Amino acid sequence: MSEVVAPGDVIGKAEEYLPGENVDVDKDGNLIAQVMGVVIRDNKEHVISIKPLKGNGLLKINDIVYGKVVAIPNDKVVIVRILGVDDNGNKVLLKDDITGIVPPSQLLNGKSSNASDLVGIGDVVRARVISRGPPYTLTLKDAQLGVVHARCPRCGHELVWRGGEILRCPNCGATVRRKVSLSEYWV
Repeated sequence: MSEVVAPGDVIGKAEEYLPGENVDVDKDGNLIAQVMGVVIRDNKEHVISIKPLKGNGLLKINDIVYGKVVAIPNDKVVIVRILGVDDNGNKVLLKDDITGIVPPSQLLNGKSSNASDLVGIGDVVRARVISRGPPYTLTLKDAQLGVVHARCPRCGHELVWRGGEILRCPNCGATVRRKVSLSEYWV
């Protein structure tokens, strides 16, 4: 499984790996990601690098996209790996990795909240593109946008939507709050 990181994330220690492409070392000997991307560890040469995430430029403003939440740096910004686009009701998978970013202002209308109160890492979200990219700026503000599939943070079982913002795990009974899409939820 790929490890996706954002700029500033600590990805290792200088005593374990040499900094490779797009990696810097801080004063404490931490290896720091310089770009958003996928961590590449060369265990033979003991070098760690970051392969930048980039898109293919196929998305347009107002496209509805589906993506997986891969990171929530500082509990403010949501980083999404865009998996597909809604093409007149048909979900079309994208061939290339495309990155989307949901800034705090695009999470929820009028409510200030931590990003992790609205989405979780691994959740699949339905979002709308609001900028040219990559990375694309996405919004979750509309009622039909938000989480369309989630797994229990406790046991990993699929969560069932109970209405409103409540998702429940039928396996362990855990309940979580999410900003759920009112137009669809997959179980």
